[in-house]
Amino acid sequence: MKPHFVMLAFIFSSLLLVEPATAQRNDTERDILVTFDNQGARAQSTGMSAPYRHRKRYSIAAEARRSADEVRDEYALLEVDRWPIRSLSVYCFVYRVPSGEDREALIDRLKSDTRIESVQALHEFETGTNANASYDDTYANLQVGLSILDISAAHRISRGQGVRIAIIDSDADSKHEDLQGRLSKIEVFANSKSGTDAEHGTAVASVIGANANNAKGIVGIAPQARLELFVSCWSDDATDNAICDSFTLAKALDTLLEEPPDILNMSLTGPFDPLLKRLLDEVQDAGVVMVAARPTVVSSSNHFPASLEAVISVGTSERRPQGSGGSSQQSQDIYAPGQHIMVAVPNNSYDFRSGSSLAAAHVSGAVALLLAVSPDLSYSTVLAFLRESQYAGPSGAVSINACIVLQLADPARSCL
Repeated sequence: MKPHFVMLAFIFSSLLLVEPATAQRNDTERDILVTFDNQGARAQSTGMSAPYRHRKRYSIAAEARRSADEVRDEYALLEVDRWPIRSLSVYCFVYRVPSGEDREALIDRLKSDTRIESVQALHEFETGTNANASYDDTYANLQVGLSILDISAAHRISRGQGVRIAIIDSDADSKHEDLQGRLSKIEVFANSKSGTDAEHGTAVASVIGANANNAKGIVGIAPQARLELFVSCWSDDATDNAICDSFTLAKALDTLLEEPPDILNMSLTGPFDPLLKRLLDEVQDAGVVMVAARPTVVSSSNHFPASLEAVISVGTSERRPQGSGGSSQQSQDIYAPGQHIMVAVPNNSYDFRSGSSLAAAHVSGAVALLLAVSPDLSYSTVLAFLRESQYAGPSGAVSINACIVLQLADPARSCL
């Protein structure tokens, strides 16, 4: 009897994982996200193998499946992909709008359809690091983040021990000599039909938590924090950056809410996204400190999620707007080094990269140092300490100072 039971269980589990026959790479010009109420759906585990995890999948309620099929057929939509968003009790479908039809006009029509819980355009998000050609003094550039944040002194107080940092990004080289044993979990949500990118994820993870005192490479800001990677971005053929979309990011956010981390690092930018905003509200309610990269030139198309009040918006110190003027948003931002940063890149290599993605990674690491020794601090207190620690160095660039942050939480601590 037992072998028969195992075989049946495998078949049932497989049925839950069947992808739409039409599944293909998402198209941010024609695709839409439609959610249906999925109350009462049951979960089915698919097993796991560390550090890569095979996710528990939630079945689709009969009414949701029926509504999804009806909407698809009535509006002549092509089903591209689907995924249950447990934290919002909805099932999310990616549909492709018929060729020649106005996507925005169709979205307006769908908003009045009572079978639909929500509908929006599929948005694209972009990571941001740039390669640098040559430097006069590579050793000085290598040390810039560590010295500006006063990491050597901070590490005498904390190394981020036990703090969980979720990183939503591209894939990373988990076998890299400076990341071996550092990624405790890797969840993959990126489109399997798109190219794999491991450059950006490796760089960001190494800045946050590369191994320390291993006589190799670089030192992470929080080398004893637990890093959890949620792979949601992939290689873009047209640019040097990795890209993500609303659907892959929604899947990652919903999954991390099953076991909320202490910190969420989002080194990516894009337009305001209603579905992602709802999920980030849930992340905030779970007590997670969220950190996101702020683009150097802000516009409505690239300022999310850093634009949210509950997210620590991080800009690059070296490109901070000068003078006492500027927007109120600029005055609220946190700054950290982001230019000429030495990072790990795949295949046990290292290189210099620049961008606010790396500035955000520095801040996520500094917050981990703080939470490891002062775990009960609120988001508002953490943000206040980061702001108060900022000062201008000899070059005029403003940055946080990790050791001062630790000292603000407990004046008995010394940065000398």
